Amino acid sequence: MVYELSDMSWLDAEERFKKTQLAIVPTGAVEQHGLHLGIGTDWVLAWEIARRVGEKTDALVLPIMPYGVSGHHSDFPGVMTLKAETFKEVVYEILACLNRYGVRRVVFINGHGGNLGALSEAAKKAREELGMLCSICMWWDVLANNPVLGQPAETHAGYAETSLMLATRSQAVKMEYAILSPTKQVNKDIQLVSSGMARFRDGMVRIVLKTADVSATGSMTEAHPNDVPGTRDYSSITKDLGENLMKQVVEFTSNFVKAFETFELPKINVSREQALKEIRK
Repeated sequence: MVYELSDMSWLDAEERFKKTQLAIVPTGAVEQHGLHLGIGTDWVLAWEIARRVGEKTDALVLPIMPYGVSGHHSDFPGVMTLKAETFKEVVYEILACLNRYGVRRVVFINGHGGNLGALSEAAKKAREELGMLCSICMWWDVLANNPVLGQPAETHAGYAETSLMLATRSQAVKMEYAILSPTKQVNKDIQLVSSGMARFRDGMVRIVLKTADVSATGSMTEAHPNDVPGTRDYSSITKDLGENLMKQVVEFTSNFVKAFETFELPKINVSREQALKEIRK
């Protein structure tokens, strides 16, 4: 069963597109992940999930888009970033190509949260101009209700991401360097909690910062010094844990892909009469 576009000749692709209305587009990033994870973590995980979902569903899987919107990490060596507008336009042009071949639904398997805004904008444009439906699946959203050892799944270079990498590309993981570390603090009144949140008096405020503003390691597992667990280690994070999490993500995403392939929106009916009918219901 061939599901990767990269493994098809143009003759194969021509036949496949005749019976394909849905495609999977994996997207990631090339950016730092603290002291213990490889710079390719985001695209590696996105590609592994897409590959497994394609194998399970026989959905058409496009090549990975490894570069993403990572300007907030650019102080760290090795980071490769695109401007949000550049990323958006590249994504939209890929959608336009797929549309030309008859694809009407696209599932983005996105491994980097920084891509979300640009992906959404490209998807909106494709909806308006091409009539396509796009969805964005991110593995940490799937695991949002299941914190890993008490830590949110979305934590950058955290427990979930580290275990997934152990299960996917263990050579890119250096567990001896994996620690939880506190945020830098320079102001007694405004206490930095993360690269986007701060405490002020009894409330929280959002301050848009770069990772290096608050983190010496770049892992973004950072928290206010009072909130960092005493152990500061990853001793319970294993390959088996990562494989179990991967199975959950792949099962969920595969089921969604099958459902989304036949998903239909209600017909658009924008009129004064229709709006008034809704009021009277």
